[in-house]
Amino acid sequence: MTPRRLARAGCVLAAVAAGCAYYNGLYNANRLMSQAETAQEQGRSGEARALYLQAAVKAESVAVRHTASKWRDDALLLWGQGLRRAGSCREAVPPLQLAVDSSADAALRERATLELGACRVATSRPEAAIRVLGPLLDASDSATVAEAALWKGRAELQRGAYAAAAEDLRRAPPDSAAFDLALAYGAMDSLAAARRVLEARREAPYAEDRWLPTLDSLGRRDAAVAADLTELLAARPDLAARERARLLLADGARWEARGEVERAAARYATAQAVAPDSPEAAVAGARLSLVDLRRAGDPAVLPELLDRLRAAGAAGGEAARVASRAEVVLEQAVRALEPAAGPDGAVRLFWAAESLRDSLAAPRLAAALFWRIPQDHPTSFVAPKALLAAAALEPGRAEAAIELLTTRYRESPYVLALAGAGAEAFRAAEDSLRRRP
Repeated sequence: MTPRRLARAGCVLAAVAAGCAYYNGLYNANRLMSQAETAQEQGRSGEARALYLQAAVKAESVAVRHTASKWRDDALLLWGQGLRRAGSCREAVPPLQLAVDSSADAALRERATLELGACRVATSRPEAAIRVLGPLLDASDSATVAEAALWKGRAELQRGAYAAAAEDLRRAPPDSAAFDLALAYGAMDSLAAARRVLEARREAPYAEDRWLPTLDSLGRRDAAVAADLTELLAARPDLAARERARLLLADGARWEARGEVERAAARYATAQAVAPDSPEAAVAGARLSLVDLRRAGDPAVLPELLDRLRAAGAAGGEAARVASRAEVVLEQAVRALEPAAGPDGAVRLFWAAESLRDSLAAPRLAAALFWRIPQDHPTSFVAPKALLAAAALEPGRAEAAIELLTTRYRESPYVLALAGAGAEAFRAAEDSLRRRP
């Protein structure tokens, strides 16, 4: 073979080798994407994310090394898809944008545009998402239109255009759009429509990560609607005990935030019962202890409530987080109530009462501790301030507080300050009080 023929044969072999490397890379990227989708469908989200990232790496290598290939746009799309589905949308935008701008294949451009629009939503750039996705609503392929409507609706939801969001989301696949559509209706105070959308999903596969935030959003507007939907879901026979408990815990928290402590307590107690010995039961125990604290008016219950909080917090996790701050306040209050509290006992009681009032929203217990100060420490400089605080919490006993203030404590800096006098003595008293014992 002549040198020229040898050289030509070498070039052919090199081209074939390069082509094989390219197709192998693209094949491997597609294979990894398929495996990732299977893992995602089977609920193995961590494994799916790792596989999506591997697919993106393979596709990136192909796209970067074979810039002149007619298949490069496929590699760009796979690169961006893998990154987006792995949760790395900021890194996915450049290859997706390049595929949109450079591909001669209309179907590939549409696919890349959908992925790009989804990334704009994921990175909270709704206006950019709407610009990208808007034209696809006139596409000839109905599946493309439906997916574009889904992501554009989510973008409209992000920017607070709820009517536009609902219009788009009604064109999207119900399985994907239901929770977003319910949020749009809820934001427009169309709670009956939101409820209908969600009731239609009550027998679909349970998606806790969508149900819980959606119920929270609706519950901020109407706790009863969220509670009714919670009942429907909690009755599903396919729910695991811990899933049912988390639903009930969330509903209890919504009622508690509205000051409906009896309803909250009932939910927490049921959550404890449906999943005993679970982390959720410990959280329910901690929250129930706090509800009982807020309902209590007798300081004698403080040691028992402290023991209950410690027992719940011993489970760790969320239960410990719920219990920990309250434990500190209750320990402070229990110590302040001990007979041997020392010369600073009145100030300790005052700080404990303020913490119960301000940190734990327990006004009845706080008032009881404020009243204990003039009773147990009648000569303390802080007793008049405690009476003023108690009267603010219990207006029905204000006359008794005023009588003590105008007789026993009429020379107190706090009483004089009400008449606009004794400013220097008032500042000195406040300075002493700020020096926490």
